[in-house]
Amino acid sequence: MSQGFRRAIGRRQLLHGGLALAGAAAFAAACGGDDNKSTTSGNATTAPSTSGSPAAAQATTAPAASPAAAAPVKGGVLRAQIPNVFDSTDVHRALGDPTLWTSNYVYNKLVMYKNPDTGEIEPDLAEKFEAVDAGTYVFNLRKGVKWHPPVSREFTAEDVKWHIERQAGGKLKDGSEGAFTRSAFYKSVTKIETPDNHTVRLTLNAPNGTFLDRLAAYFSTLPNRETTEKFETDHRTLTEQALVGTGPFILQQLRAGQEVKLKKNPEYFKKDEPNLDGWLAPLLFEDPNAYRAAFQQKQVDGYGSPDPSQTKAILDANKGAMYEVLTGTANTVYLHLNRNKQFKDIRLIKALNLAFDRDQMIQTFHQGLGQKSGAVTWLQEGFAIPPADLEKLAGYTKDREAAKKEARALWEAGGGPALGEVDIKVPDTWLANWPDTTQILPKMFNEALGVSQFKSTKSSYNEEIIPNLANGNFPNWFAWTSQVNSPDPRNDLRNVYHTKGSLNFNKVGSLPGDPNLDAQIDAVMNLTDLKQAVAKVREIQNIIMDNAQFGNIVLYNYIGRSANWNYYKANLKSQASGGRPGAGYNIFAGHLTARNTWIDTKDPSYQGRPPAGL
Repeated sequence: MSQGFRRAIGRRQLLHGGLALAGAAAFAAACGGDDNKSTTSGNATTAPSTSGSPAAAQATTAPAASPAAAAPVKGGVLRAQIPNVFDSTDVHRALGDPTLWTSNYVYNKLVMYKNPDTGEIEPDLAEKFEAVDAGTYVFNLRKGVKWHPPVSREFTAEDVKWHIERQAGGKLKDGSEGAFTRSAFYKSVTKIETPDNHTVRLTLNAPNGTFLDRLAAYFSTLPNRETTEKFETDHRTLTEQALVGTGPFILQQLRAGQEVKLKKNPEYFKKDEPNLDGWLAPLLFEDPNAYRAAFQQKQVDGYGSPDPSQTKAILDANKGAMYEVLTGTANTVYLHLNRNKQFKDIRLIKALNLAFDRDQMIQTFHQGLGQKSGAVTWLQEGFAIPPADLEKLAGYTKDREAAKKEARALWEAGGGPALGEVDIKVPDTWLANWPDTTQILPKMFNEALGVSQFKSTKSSYNEEIIPNLANGNFPNWFAWTSQVNSPDPRNDLRNVYHTKGSLNFNKVGSLPGDPNLDAQIDAVMNLTDLKQAVAKVREIQNIIMDNAQFGNIVLYNYIGRSANWNYYKANLKSQASGGRPGAGYNIFAGHLTARNTWIDTKDPSYQGRPPAGL
């Protein structure tokens, strides 16, 4: 997963766990969070980033082709942190991401992302797969795949059947309730056929073109039945014996208060993987100075500070021996205007969308490391509006004077001055990182609109915002919103913009003058062809963006900066070269660690690295 972990892991990172958000209670698990602490970007190597200068944007959205990388060298032990705040060893029941992230190094999935940022999918445990239609999927499983010792038997279609039926049924082996996190998703599978040991045919209760995307997600790893059931009643006690998989690494140690240790699986079915002999993950550094010192002493191979200038200082002091990595973060920054109350006139929403100076805020809060996002974030690069096209849209252009002129006209025409005082709330978790926000926001809006009616006061996700989302009485607020967990935005678009969407708190499609997006969203949900789905999502985005996202205004995503020693060849989307930073995957890519990560013991920077035996 994304490394360079911070002093602590925020509530956002621990709780979203791949949940399909279903109302305010689930939204609580996805909101909040703490600045640029570690995210799900998933490069089992790099530190999370903070985002956005032009160079950062280049590195993350359209990396230039780098020269042919040196062939990976086999051997070596990686030393990078893994979050060790585990809530369960049962991936079917885990809410916390540390369990789910770690499972990607030990387990496999039926299918996986070839590139998590674009949504391309390739086989994993399945040798090949077919979407017969949007409601029927067939998987031909690889032969000769073995579970790790001590199970050591062959992986078969019955393992997949159990994996689905256990979660859909919601029951443990003893018949008690299992509280399975993704039960609703697996209940959509109404028929499982296993004509032989290596074929699985799934029939869904309704067409779902995003079904494979969910199966490729980091929270869809496939555990072993015997060991999972053995530890069902003791699933909160950490032990490596409870996570027996088919993956590239075998857990050697998973104990409370101890380093996580993984060793190479010598019988892994992908014969060229992993490159590493193992992975030693030290305990999280509570003291940022200790973390920095450990990196400088090569006790860990990658580093990232919550303050990107500190990381930059280390890079500058070690030129030629380290390289920079820029990685988009899943922490989406958001302005939520309540259409049920003050902002019933869409012209007022359009005015604030124009008045918000995204570039200024990226510079003010994130030292310029950020990039503007539309309704689909730029992290989801396969579906997002291309940056050059986004820059032409209202609220995203560089011509601030023209934007302010248009904003003032819309504010006047929509009756904005008659609203009286407008309070944009800011949650306390955001203010803990940027306490000046309550002065910066009203100044920006008042100046842009030529008024003096805006103010900004402190709020709380749990006390004021989240409890009032479903009832429509939420305040106008600015901060983080749900994390980006998937390259495919279709489920999120349906949740927010379909009249039956679970997160349609602004009643999009139900209010006078709204375009009805239901039919278009329903149609795109049924597409299994990725290119067709991308084209249709772009059409839907255009409508949403023309209406200032109906008050659900995604503003930007920031980028994290990390430093790696040159000997450490990290799991990156684009390698550093010619003075250009490396680009990390924006969306979790831990399953690619075995393929992309290696240690170059011949690099001069390797000298002085302490032995890293397991």
